[in-house]
Amino acid sequence: MSTVLGERALPRSWLRRWSPSVAVLGAFVLLYAPAYWGLAHGLWREDEYAHAPMVIAVAAWLAWRDRAALAARHERAPLAGAALLAAGLVLYAVGRSQSLALFTLAAQLPILAGLLLVAGGSAALARFAFPLAFLAFAVPLPGFVLAALTAPLKAFASASVTAILHLFGYPAARSGVVISMGGHPLLVADACSGLNSLAALFALALLYAHLTGGVRRARAALLLAAVVPVALAANALRVLLLALVVYYLGDEAARGFLHGFAGMAVFALSFFLLYGFGRAIGIESALPARRPASRRSRDAHAERDQRPHASAPGTRLAASLLGAAIAMAGTALATPALAPTRVQRPVDLAAILPARLAGWRLDPQTPPLAPSPDVRAKLERLYGEIASRTYVNGAGERMMLVVAYGGDQSDALKAHRQEVCYSAQGFSVGRLEHATLRAAGRSIPVTRFVAVRGARSEPVTYWFTMGDRVVLGRLERLRVQLLYGFRGQMPDGMLVRISSLSRDAPAAFAAQRDFIASLLAAMPRSGRARLAGVRRS
Repeated sequence: MSTVLGERALPRSWLRRWSPSVAVLGAFVLLYAPAYWGLAHGLWREDEYAHAPMVIAVAAWLAWRDRAALAARHERAPLAGAALLAAGLVLYAVGRSQSLALFTLAAQLPILAGLLLVAGGSAALARFAFPLAFLAFAVPLPGFVLAALTAPLKAFASASVTAILHLFGYPAARSGVVISMGGHPLLVADACSGLNSLAALFALALLYAHLTGGVRRARAALLLAAVVPVALAANALRVLLLALVVYYLGDEAARGFLHGFAGMAVFALSFFLLYGFGRAIGIESALPARRPASRRSRDAHAERDQRPHASAPGTRLAASLLGAAIAMAGTALATPALAPTRVQRPVDLAAILPARLAGWRLDPQTPPLAPSPDVRAKLERLYGEIASRTYVNGAGERMMLVVAYGGDQSDALKAHRQEVCYSAQGFSVGRLEHATLRAAGRSIPVTRFVAVRGARSEPVTYWFTMGDRVVLGRLERLRVQLLYGFRGQMPDGMLVRISSLSRDAPAAFAAQRDFIASLLAAMPRSGRARLAGVRRS
């Protein structure tokens, strides 16, 4: 009889030991499985963020390797852990409900750190510090950070490749980030900046330094420092190969299989170069052997497993973990109810844009500058309708107008900053400034700059609307988006861009101001409000 009772006690002991952990794991899956699914069908398809799933998988594997550390008894920090967990859940709820991928993925760090503090205190957090830090590579960088890093990398790649081509006698010329050789222009697009390779190589180097046992910090730092020159040289080699493909085989060949193959081959080469450098400076290449548990340790674990009450987590710990699981599951179930609904305000751009206005008429013979294929693809993702017009006055002066409408101005369809757009097409952007333009009784916050490529000098004025407001700057866009979102609405928006060809920027900006005033005056009130926001006192 005692044997039978003892056999029945084992499942209950196992249940007491693992049920809080299983509940926490299940709640985390409930939180992030829908988020990962949505990102896999959206953001993670873009080149800049395609590495995120692999980063998450590696971080999970690293944590699984050290899972036994969670069974050790440490002094817990439940209050600090609960506060960190609560902050992470708030960040998750805001990011998930308002389609802010940066917030959603960044929330993983405080959520997991909070759970570690609840379960094992600062010792557990220190033990799993590297998987958490590695997981940060999955958090998308803000768009303005990407733009700030991409521009100089593209400039370096185009300049270095042009110099190499000159060295070998090729007739290469460079204008901004456009390399021309033998009548074939090659635009160094954002995808060819090398930023993706730089981020991926840095993550791999960090993982390599972590997995190799006994690495001195100085050597690890030297390995990480080598990532930048290796990535820059590898990306320059990739652009050089594509330039030669364009020169000998034509533009179409460079856009097909060879484009992707060159990227993969050069990345593999750069990784092996980094690996070889690591071996050269004394970093061991083999993974550290995992020491088998000692006889005493195995006996201690066996003895603990035979004592159901001692092996089960303490009552307070179990209650804390179950409470955390309930909070996470509740957040996962409640967040969809906070998601805003799209404000359907269909707009017919062809109808609201006048064919004639004071002193100006349509000039169908001179369309605005057509964007490059990669920029065009991005615009099509961002905006549902785009209207391009060119107006001419009696003096033969021309104004180019582009209006783009997007029904969803969440983070998935970010406003497209025009200075970034022009830079991506090979223009040099200068004299960037923010200004207030007064027209039709409104004060419109606008952005101005001058884009130059070769002999073309194009002063540009543009602004964005979200809902019924004109927004200027990233923080204001985020504030307006959250203002609408917490009211249960997803704002639509517009991009309005006016440009002209002139080398006299002040005169061009003044002429654009007058043109905008004439344009708004010729529009019906409803169209005017959509284009320039509702007038506010």
